[in-house]
Amino acid sequence: MQEAIVFGGQNALDFSEVRSSVIRIPEVSMRIEQAQRIWDKHCGASFSFQHFLTSENTSFYNNINLKSLALAIVQLGLLDRYTRIFRKPKIIVGNIQNDSALMVAAGVITFSELIMKSQAFCLLRPMAPLHDVKELVLNGRSLPLYQGYEVLDPSGFNALGSSDMSLQNVLQSLIDKQQVKKIVHVGPGFLNKAAGIDELLTRDVQIVESIDVDPMLGWFWSELRKQDLALAQAQ
Repeated sequence: MQEAIVFGGQNALDFSEVRSSVIRIPEVSMRIEQAQRIWDKHCGASFSFQHFLTSENTSFYNNINLKSLALAIVQLGLLDRYTRIFRKPKIIVGNIQNDSALMVAAGVITFSELIMKSQAFCLLRPMAPLHDVKELVLNGRSLPLYQGYEVLDPSGFNALGSSDMSLQNVLQSLIDKQQVKKIVHVGPGFLNKAAGIDELLTRDVQIVESIDVDPMLGWFWSELRKQDLALAQAQ
């Protein structure tokens, strides 16, 4: 069965409960530590990825550049986890704009380049205000561009088809042309809840989430559901 890894969910870390849980995953923690070493070595600005990821939601939302970079770091950690337990699929899909976990996974750029070329690096570039729609469009953060890549052995990559602003269109093309039958979403979160993705389920395509299929991470979503239930009962 042809599989494709998909990096999705630009807002996957918007909830503090998700962030607090995901950093407990060893491979994610290792990526955070690696990113911190790169930051500390090449940037004099004092900053902690760990503290940022565990900050309250308002602070996290208001730092658009850091939020984008943190998501890419977490997603690469989740990919490390998935490929350690399962085999790494030959096809990967994701956003090629801004801080792209896809570009690192495909071997287009290194992890160090992801950190050092980020708009968040050294905090030298001011974040775009949440209300400034024009700036968000100009810097591309509201305009993701998705692309599929074939990972070649022992190294290298090959772009599959053309890029598209619609993730659904890219996935549809891979299903039709590459016979992809299983999509593994690296979020965290569930891809089929995104707009339009449900339509892929009618194509006899299996869509799973990397954390959900991990036999050792059964605690992740169950703990979050317990927290949601506790909050609901307290109201």
